[in-house]
Amino acid sequence: MSSSEEAETTAAPEAGEVNWEEKAEAYRNDYLRALADAENQRKRSEKQIEDARNYAVDRFARELLPVIDSLELALATPLEGDEAVTQFRQGIENTLTLFAQALGKAGIAPIEMGEGRFDPHLHQAIAMVESEGDANRILAVHQKGYLMHDRLLRPAMVSVSKAPKTA
Repeated sequence: MSSSEEAETTAAPEAGEVNWEEKAEAYRNDYLRALADAENQRKRSEKQIEDARNYAVDRFARELLPVIDSLELALATPLEGDEAVTQFRQGIENTLTLFAQALGKAGIAPIEMGEGRFDPHLHQAIAMVESEGDANRILAVHQKGYLMHDRLLRPAMVSVSKAPKTA
């Protein structure tokens, strides 16, 4: 073999030869892509597992909220001086406390009214009442709202102030 033939074989591979460096680089790129895809899938799976853990009792909690409403309504009734009614009321208060603690352990808490400002993400206005002062203040809470961790379970039903009509 002459020196010119050797130069041609080393400079450019023949049709039947494989360029191993290019092939290795292609495999390396495929490997890095697969590694990134696996990492992204792992992160998505962890997020799904966390969401499932935090919000698994969502439907169950929605079913229990009317129980709290009924207990609170019973507590709002006026008392007579009778000892049996007082004991009944104490039982309801104890039940409500235990029930609220159980919901709290599941990450369910009532929406705090804070400054008493209407927040459409947390409240549902069921009445607009003309009132002096700032508009969009919460005047009355008709039904408590609840959050499960950071997700709205049920909005609070509220009456909201609006500016009085000018004559």
